[in-house]
Amino acid sequence: KPSSYTDSFTKALMDAAEHDERIVALTAAMAGPTGLLPFEARFKERFIDVGIAEQHEMTAAAGMAMGGLRPVVAVYSTFFTRAYDQAYYDVGLHKIPVTLVLDRAGITGDDGASHHGVLDMALCLKIPNMTVFAPSSADEVGVMVATALGLEGPAAIRFPKTPPVPLDGAVGEGLKARVIRQGSGICLLGVGKMVTRCNEAASLLDAEGLDVTVIDTRVVSPPDPEMLAHALSHQIVVTVEDGIRSGGAGAFLVDALSSMADERRLPMPRVRVLGTPRRFLAHGGPEEILSELGLDAVGIASSVRRVVAGEPEPPESATPQASGGQDSSTAPLS
Repeated sequence: KPSSYTDSFTKALMDAAEHDERIVALTAAMAGPTGLLPFEARFKERFIDVGIAEQHEMTAAAGMAMGGLRPVVAVYSTFFTRAYDQAYYDVGLHKIPVTLVLDRAGITGDDGASHHGVLDMALCLKIPNMTVFAPSSADEVGVMVATALGLEGPAAIRFPKTPPVPLDGAVGEGLKARVIRQGSGICLLGVGKMVTRCNEAASLLDAEGLDVTVIDTRVVSPPDPEMLAHALSHQIVVTVEDGIRSGGAGAFLVDALSSMADERRLPMPRVRVLGTPRRFLAHGGPEEILSELGLDAVGIASSVRRVVAGEPEPPESATPQASGGQDSSTAPLS
């Protein structure tokens, strides 16, 4: 079993590169932390470290892809912001197969306040033609790397630095979501490592008589149509991510749910989007920060109870202790 998401990525990339000479790896002075040192040692002529120049890295990858190569760009999630212009226009606009691997995504904690990777999903979801993967376990990383490298357009795979938490040992396939737990009435759409927290929250709620479905979204964009249809069969849908909730994965999924509900003339569930607030987050332990933001199992369960009770969303300015977590809701659409 891989000891980290990064280790899983290293193995998957090495395996893929053994069979596909088009694969090249690029980084921006982060070869060690992003797991590319073994790749450099084995495929030295197919490895490029551009130094602290993420913009150049992304444009170089775009040129390589246009030339027929399969570039993999590995950077910290927080530093992806430096190359967003190039990712949007040089990669996304031309629909070329560049695979972004965004390490240290979400709440990183002990790397410092500037290293929380809470913006990557919100940014990647704004790029047309970008497939966005969020593995819930280290085992999912290999599957997603293989899938991404087989696409004819750009893709992003984002995962955390924090150690993987065991789920159920199973993995998904392709661009499909995966049902972790089947319930009725309430549906939790978990993104990435938050799936485990959602499953733990569902167990807490089950003890109170609330039957909760838990779905591992796996691929945020394009969202799995079967997942959306399944979620619409519930009265309440709560999305959970460890990225910024303003314009993030949850908002994206709720918009997709609304579009399907309108198209099929179905009632829209009550929805709530849980994620990190629109403010700079302090340095601290990852689990402690998630707990303070109401993004651990206890906080997620608390948010679900409030939706069930019909309580309004707490204001952005509310402290986590006062509100029981940072969340927001969208009124039912019909």
